[in-house]
Amino acid sequence: MIKAIIADDEQDAVNYLKKSLKECCSNLEIIATAQNVKETENLILSLHPDLVLLDINMPGGSDFEMLDRLKPITFEVIFVTAYNQYAIQALKRNAIDYLLKPININELKEAISKVEIKKTEALNKKNIEELIRELTKQNKIAITTFERTIYLKISDIIRFEGDGNYVRIITTTGENYLVSKKIKDYQELLPNYPFYRVHNSYIINVDHIKSILNKDSAIIMSDNTVIPVSRKKREEFLELMASYCKY
Repeated sequence: MIKAIIADDEQDAVNYLKKSLKECCSNLEIIATAQNVKETENLILSLHPDLVLLDINMPGGSDFEMLDRLKPITFEVIFVTAYNQYAIQALKRNAIDYLLKPININELKEAISKVEIKKTEALNKKNIEELIRELTKQNKIAITTFERTIYLKISDIIRFEGDGNYVRIITTTGENYLVSKKIKDYQELLPNYPFYRVHNSYIINVDHIKSILNKDSAIIMSDNTVIPVSRKKREEFLELMASYCKY
């Protein structure tokens, strides 16, 4: 269910929007209405809506300044207005749509569909990240390739190799996996130990380090691959390795 706030200083416009939403969007709940900028801001902060249907030029200040104060925006915005000259400013605030009065019911329905899609995508992403974190606690990680989802033991992963929007995962079993993710995504999800990002393009499992080439600032992994260590990471990496080796 999408929780929505309607913000418009004209009661007739609020009533019409309520009626239209009830007709076209059964999965939307209007949790509050507001008639000025300050009231809208207070309701957003207290109720945490999924969506705000926002008029332009309400009493009490600027809608755009209000949105700037609320950054980072954690809700979707659909502008519903009689003014067509603010569309660029709305797009700069990542508004999901900009509807002109009088409202076209089909355009309203399409705008709400966009909110549904974004909410579903965000929920799916959250669920996947929670699954990965839970599996990591159990010494496993979920790897989703183009064909399937594989559950790998952390101990079997030698390293992650980044290449733009893709990551290749190298394992001890001889099987490697290409994943449509950026390497920074894995850096945020993986535990600090045994993984360490030694270079922009590499996250390694330190348990698979065979030796460190001090002169060349590089590492030889258990599969005999030589991995570079960036200059910025070298000192921190050596300190971490010294700490690991104590145990």
